[in-house]
Amino acid sequence: MADIAYSSCCVNEVGASRVVNCAHTRLNPEASMFESNCADHSKLSTMDCPPAANVGIHRVSMETSSSDRFAALSSIGEEYICKDKLPLLLKKKLAPICYVWFEPSHMMDIEQQGIMKTIYVNKIVQAGCTVKILMADWFLQRHFKIGTDLNKIRNIGNYNIEMWKATGMNLDKVEVVWLSDELNRHAVNYWPLAVDVSRKYSMEKMASYCRNRTYGPQGLPAAEIFYPCMQVAAILCQKADIWLFSMDQRDIVMLARDYSEEINRETKPAIILHNTLPLLPEDPDLNSLRYPARTLFMDDAQEASNRKIELAFCPPKVTVSNPFLEYIRYVIFPWFGNLEVADKKGNGSSKTYASMEDFVVDYGSGNLDSADVKLAFEKGVNSILKPVQDHFISNSEAQNLYFSCKLQDQITADTRKIILQNEEIVWGRSELPL
Repeated sequence: MADIAYSSCCVNEVGASRVVNCAHTRLNPEASMFESNCADHSKLSTMDCPPAANVGIHRVSMETSSSDRFAALSSIGEEYICKDKLPLLLKKKLAPICYVWFEPSHMMDIEQQGIMKTIYVNKIVQAGCTVKILMADWFLQRHFKIGTDLNKIRNIGNYNIEMWKATGMNLDKVEVVWLSDELNRHAVNYWPLAVDVSRKYSMEKMASYCRNRTYGPQGLPAAEIFYPCMQVAAILCQKADIWLFSMDQRDIVMLARDYSEEINRETKPAIILHNTLPLLPEDPDLNSLRYPARTLFMDDAQEASNRKIELAFCPPKVTVSNPFLEYIRYVIFPWFGNLEVADKKGNGSSKTYASMEDFVVDYGSGNLDSADVKLAFEKGVNSILKPVQDHFISNSEAQNLYFSCKLQDQITADTRKIILQNEEIVWGRSELPL
């Protein structure tokens, strides 16, 4: 995958491991898209914010009705748990506390981690909530390419924050809470809760929550088995009125709800589960985590993202279970409020759709060619990501954050041991060559 590229002349040695209060990105030094005169921009501060997302964000006022705030929250979720609590909560509290779950990632996709996360967080701010992003950095120690270096993990989290800032997240109204700090301060509350969760469920059930297919069924690390218990404890330890998760975390959310019922917990926050987007290729073999073409990343070079869009599965006239249309529904329309598609006749005219419903009607009737729709989406995504690219080109601290969290393609000794154990189990061999 071709990533956002920066000339080596743009990268300063100073501050490579600096932890800042804003955010950061993943770049490929071998790409050449953004090789330019970066020296003139290197003096810019990381606080020079690019244009904000076009999602009409403002701080709620005393005059904003609870019904308007409820409508803002209702526009986010694909599924709600205890949704009936939200109207009463918004009437009772002017600024209910909403936690947003996030695990730092050195590869930020545009959906769960980048553009859509920015849209949803800004809507929660618009609803008048006190927004806190729980940066679950401590859990990233499970990652076999990262290990237990919390400083490296903190850099990855700061890179994510820098990316949100460049995308237009209203970070002035958001507090980032680092889980590692929370565990240090509240270990006496957290660990007994995590252990109690582990006592109430079987090891087989805990193993079923693991989504990482790197490990064989007989070689799942104990950390992956205990992880759901730790995550449930992290969720329940926060004083939250509302939680925002992505749909791929639904099983863990339901485990937390089940445990809360088991112990007769009185306070149960409302849960908002936002949608996740399907992967771009039709071929399931290309949807593996090993294939970067499976989705769009925030730091993709324009040529790379354009190529992914060109190859994406978008069957003509099909409006149901068409994965590409989901990107238009949940990225383009929420961001811009409309979609402009150029006329396939090539006469320079275009048609602007003010709603997804109108667009779907035209696409289903065959009035729109899938290639033209892809070009319209390509134009929109590139427009959204342009401020991100500009920010990381012109800002040396942002670049340093990227390079400081760049992961090497290596396997730790612990992971190698697990792989060998799997092979021994499968093949019945006591010794294997390294």
